[in-house]
Order: sequence, then C-alpha cells, then structure tokens
Amino acid sequence: MSTCLAVDYKLKIAVLDCDYQQSIVKTRIHMDAANLEQLRETDPEANYPYDIFPMAMTKIFDFIDNPENDKYDLVILDLPGRADGNEIFDALTACDVVFVPLVSDYLDRASTADFMGILHSIKSVADKEGIAFAYYGLSTKRTNRREDREMDEYIDEIGLSRLNSSLGLRAAYSRPSTLFSLLNPAYLRYAGGDKTVSEEIKTLCEEIIEKLELPVHQLTTAKNESAE
Repeated sequence: MSTCLAVDYKLKIAVLDCDYQQSIVKTRIHMDAANLEQLRETDPEANYPYDIFPMAMTKIFDFIDNPENDKYDLVILDLPGRADGNEIFDALTACDVVFVPLVSDYLDRASTADFMGILHSIKSVADKEGIAFAYYGLSTKRTNRREDREMDEYIDEIGLSRLNSSLGLRAAYSRPSTLFSLLNPAYLRYAGGDKTVSEEIKTLCEEIIEKLELPVHQLTTAKNESAE
C-alpha cells in the first residue's frame, strides 16, 4: 500500500518500521536493493519512492516533532502486532488514524474487537478534547466465506469502524516491494496478481486518501494501468 501511494499517487511518505521483526527494512535491504541497482544501469536517477526508517517506539515522537520531517504528506508507523505493553499505547497517541487488520478467524475475532474497543475509547476522549483521532478495521485475507461476512456483521453490531475496502487472500500480497507498485502491470504479473489485485489496491488507496484527506492527485497512468 505504501508503495502504491508513493508511486501512483505521488505522496511524500515516510515509513517508521517499529515492528520487532523489521520486515519492511529487511524487504528493502534483501530484495529491493538489487532491483534498484539494475534500474540504475539504465536510469542513473532511479531511487526508492519513499523513505523507510528502522525506529524504536521510544523514538517516534522525536521523529514526528522534528520540523525537518514536515516535508512528508504521510508518516506511517508499522507497529508490532501485539498490544501488550505501554510503549504500544504511547505510540498510538502519536497517530491521527489507526488501521487494524481484521481476519475472520473466530479465535482472533474477540481479541481484535477488544483492541478496537480500546481505540474506540481513545477516540471518545480525543473527541471531547478536540483532538483528531480515528481508527478503522481493514478486512484482510478474505476468501468470500461465511466467516468473512460474520466478521463484518460482528464489527458493525458492536459499533466499531471499518473500511469498505478489503484485501483478499492472494499470493501477490505475500510478495511485498518497497520499490515496485502492484499497479504496475509488469510487477503485478511477477507477483502473481491479476486485475482483481490491482482493483483491490486501487480502491483501498483511494479510500485511505479520502479518509485522511491527503493532498494528492491521482495519476492518469495509475488509472490506465489498473484497468489492464
């Protein structure tokens, strides 16, 4: 998603990789660095479309409060999946919007809903204080099973927020790149994706742009490529 927003929608993005596994940083170092060198053989000006920083959660506010980082349209925090420490909740207070992956597995449903309930409480307090804060569930790994619909109904019934967009269980999403966009037909084919993947990514990016009121103009090429 970050790559598409940067490449196809021309947003200036910084990603703070605060996850213990540092998977985004590793993707760039071990996969994308070699591809970038190949690109530079024909285009010496080629570069990564956005910045990635390995970041301890205790350093997030130092980055956000630094005036030099006001150049970014969007700063994305990749946080650990488990919210079992104060550092996680401190990091959440640095966010204007939090996106929570929703998986329809019954065992994950209750714990995810509990976490979103905490975010709902944070939003209630933020609203009273006039502080901008929102959260949205993002349904992922969908297979059009009954469980997917039950997850949607469950989240709606308890009054939590979720995006209309969703991502299916597709091989292309397991082949991330910090250099190439899934709206690029060549990379889409390499990743094993198809028109459905490009449509899902495009729909998700545009909903996020709308929700966050990001200062972006969609490229004509993004429209044309995603339609192929």
